[in-house]
Amino acid sequence: MLQQFKVFFIRLIDYLLRKRNVFFSKFEHRNLSTADMSDSQKTYYEKAVSKIIKSKFRLKRFRRIYNYREIVETVTYQQGEECLKRIEFLGLPLTSDFSKFFINDSFGKPTRYRYASIGKVSPTTLRYISIAMELKKLFGDGLTGKFVEIGVGYGGQASILKDFFKISEYGIYDLEGVQELTERYLTHIGKTSNIKMYSLADNSIVHWDLVMSNYAFSELPSDLQKIYIEKVLGKSERGYLIMNSGMTNHSGRSDGKLTLEELRKFLPEFQIFEEIPNTGPDNYVIVWGHNRVVG
Repeated sequence: MLQQFKVFFIRLIDYLLRKRNVFFSKFEHRNLSTADMSDSQKTYYEKAVSKIIKSKFRLKRFRRIYNYREIVETVTYQQGEECLKRIEFLGLPLTSDFSKFFINDSFGKPTRYRYASIGKVSPTTLRYISIAMELKKLFGDGLTGKFVEIGVGYGGQASILKDFFKISEYGIYDLEGVQELTERYLTHIGKTSNIKMYSLADNSIVHWDLVMSNYAFSELPSDLQKIYIEKVLGKSERGYLIMNSGMTNHSGRSDGKLTLEELRKFLPEFQIFEEIPNTGPDNYVIVWGHNRVVG
């Protein structure tokens, strides 16, 4: 009963804060063209990250700050339950020891819920585990080498993938402030080995074994998407991109982004999968270099 109230209360507060941000964002951007902005630039995310890395108090609880969570910590309690079902379907029994993953929630004070099968954990961490299991099924248990992630949030996915795969290097593309936050987070949980920060200004050519992005690539304006394709995605043997633009436009997020037809021209030949659990009306998954089909 107490947890049900907690879920309801958080959803209500988030709804009110989201409406507030939409109102003020429209007011602030009324004389600006948003076509060349990423989705995060249309929100208060970048300002929130800047404040977090400058304040020890905010840093300790950054996963509770709504202007940050609006972009990164978006997985609901119910979606966490769906992730658990997906994890079990993909081959990780819920009777397994999940405690090693709980280190992901040891910094930043995320909202955690009690799940009967595994205990208290944030639904975002469950989402990261579910994605790791998807990668195992798509690319095999022997997936290894150089991984790169576009839009890293705070490093939670990187942390989980390090528990599943032998990664010789984990490249991170993101804003400088986000990279600094990620470095602090991964340092705190002891997972900074083989992590390397990258910028599009780098001229070095790196060939990757796997490129991945949880929504971030799909939230970039088309011109920036093309640069990432040229410098990063096109140089990766395998790809796993969770998308929320390009195919349909129920949410309006596809405005100013590459269409699915354009993505087929620019990216390596790929296959489209359903996002499970589905977290948005325009969401889907782009995969290439895989040797298995996940149901």
